[in-house]
Amino acid sequence: MEKPWRLWGALEACLLTVCTWSWAVCRVSLLALILTFHLYGGFTLLGLILASVAGILYKFQDVLLYFPDQPSSSRLYVPMPAAIPHENVYIRTKDGVRLNLILLRYTAENSASAPTILYFHGNAGNIGHRVPNALLMLVNLKANVVLVDYRGYGKSEGEPSEEGLYQDAEATLDYVMTRPDIDKTKVVLFGRSLGGAVAIRLASCNPHRVAAIMVENTFLSIPHMAATLFSFFPMRYLPLWCYKNKFLSYRHVALCRMPSLFISGLSDQLIPPVMMKQLYELSPSRTKHLAIFPEGTHNDTWQCQGYFAALEQFMKELLKSHAREETAQGTTNVTII
Repeated sequence: MEKPWRLWGALEACLLTVCTWSWAVCRVSLLALILTFHLYGGFTLLGLILASVAGILYKFQDVLLYFPDQPSSSRLYVPMPAAIPHENVYIRTKDGVRLNLILLRYTAENSASAPTILYFHGNAGNIGHRVPNALLMLVNLKANVVLVDYRGYGKSEGEPSEEGLYQDAEATLDYVMTRPDIDKTKVVLFGRSLGGAVAIRLASCNPHRVAAIMVENTFLSIPHMAATLFSFFPMRYLPLWCYKNKFLSYRHVALCRMPSLFISGLSDQLIPPVMMKQLYELSPSRTKHLAIFPEGTHNDTWQCQGYFAALEQFMKELLKSHAREETAQGTTNVTII
């Protein structure tokens, strides 16, 4: 999830589209509502209004969630790292969509046994915008970093959807597992915001291929976020089937028993930080950590002092336990930085 004004701007655009589209029938609709109220009463009218709201949200919620065109050049230009060994790679998903990846290579000592981080970004921009963050991961964590643009983002084909993003994540993991120069026992998932939901889902479906997960400023689910962002009456009572995109991380995280790091910026103005704490509490992992950054905002927590120290400590513990193997006793720690 990115800046809140983008959500409101998209909502405004959706409402304008709906109004324009329905202008020809609005007078008939108004008459029908009046007749319904007089003939059947307020409860029936309220039910129709709720059904209409649900239909509109279902049709347009992709516009409210995915922002591949922001900034405006995101679909045209993907910045590449300079003076750093990297590969610009294209892969195919199982449903035939062509995706763009960037592989940043760690080439210092013991590079053959270096861990590999799969980086899943938020709902706007492209992988090039995350290169500065990924380079700091490479240096501080001594790891390869693979960034993937979801379908419909950057130079990847297709249109974004929940199931599509899940397939993109699976294809990225499959690709990494085919490379002979990557240690397959040290594959770690990282996801920020929407990418956190993608990472959690991928980890829940691949417990034997994923060594650990790190998620930052992500949410419990889209219905939880809808109730938070649009707190008026109908949103709190819409059934799950009304949501085209669900991203039920609160269910998926319950299947993630691998070592897990939950990173929370308490100054996040978009996703309530309490959701990160709830995900941490829902995690069944016996080696889980909650790193809290009081000054961390939604997109910039990675710039807080002590951020990479927290990630580095987590990775050191992971490597000591031989990647996928958890200790018998395990630990659950909260670190306030």
